[in-house]
Amino acid sequence: MTKVVAASFDPVLARIRVPFVQRASLRFEGRDEAAFIVDLGLAGVFVERSQALPRGAAVSLRFRLPGNAIPVTAECEVAWSKGAESPPQGLPAGVGLHFATLAEGDLERLSLYLAEYCRRHGKARRFTRPWPLPGTGQEDAS
Repeated sequence: MTKVVAASFDPVLARIRVPFVQRASLRFEGRDEAAFIVDLGLAGVFVERSQALPRGAAVSLRFRLPGNAIPVTAECEVAWSKGAESPPQGLPAGVGLHFATLAEGDLERLSLYLAEYCRRHGKARRFTRPWPLPGTGQEDAS
């Protein structure tokens, strides 16, 4: 597994998030649960979930990229979380997960998927709020 460092990404791709409604498997505190990813970027994902998770909590996530049978497996850290009582504006209740570690092949496939999405669709959301640095609570300025 490769530690995911935002500064090592293509600077344009590092700030892009694309709509990505896809089933996923989320593992938290030894329990697996079905989940839906709502959007995707190189640094992490937003996962719909009615109950908040503690910031900094370790979570495992597995999902498939369209047209690819090999699942992406990521060890994640909860960057932020909003329960059903106070969902983020424009999004359902859920959690922002920062990819902490990702297999090198998964990172490459993810980069290719995002680049292809942008080429085909011409627009993606720019994620201007930096991800919190794992374990520090401080935001990544890269």
